[in-house]
Amino acid sequence: MSIKSIGIAALGVVTAVLGLASPAAAHVTASPESSAAGDYARLEFGVGHGCEGLPTTRVRIQIPDTVPSATPERNPLWDLSTREGRKQRTDMHGETITRGVSEVIWTARQPLPEGELEVLGMSVLMPDTAGETVYFPAIQECAKGQHRWIQIPAAGESGEELEEPAPQVELTAAASEHGSGEGSEPEDSDAASPGLGIAALIVGALGLLAGGAALVRSRRAA
Repeated sequence: MSIKSIGIAALGVVTAVLGLASPAAAHVTASPESSAAGDYARLEFGVGHGCEGLPTTRVRIQIPDTVPSATPERNPLWDLSTREGRKQRTDMHGETITRGVSEVIWTARQPLPEGELEVLGMSVLMPDTAGETVYFPAIQECAKGQHRWIQIPAAGESGEELEEPAPQVELTAAASEHGSGEGSEPEDSDAASPGLGIAALIVGALGLLAGGAALVRSRRAA
């Protein structure tokens, strides 16, 4: 078999494998996958497939009550609306929040064809619980049928085992909680200053001693 034939055969195998894997990988996902706890984050929800080949007509993203606020972005190809619900959270200013956005809804002005990617964004204030994962259940409605990306893994279960997992964002430690950073440099400089001063005194003293010795030698020679 020629090298060209082998390359064509390999390409066919890769294409077949990707074709088989695409339905399982075609999830509505949130990006970035991690964000600092207690901070604002801009999330993008990617929709790159339809329902059994049919175009997407509407996308609904549910905002958990642990998320104090959410501000969706406008998109010229989609009509935007929101729904409010109860909130029992404290914002970054210490004020209690009792109501807020509980669902963001984008309705396509022209249905999104199968195989075309759309990215829908929003700004959210993340909870201040570092180490936890925030889930944003999503309902993808199509010309016929829908996908309910709402499954949340149970304790000890991997999200990869779920057929329709909810988009998720992992909360990391806030920037101010990280170890040495900008704050460590002034401390190091301050700590080094006394050492530099002492070293300068020692060098100066040695210089005086050397000068005195030279003076003594010159007088003796005279």
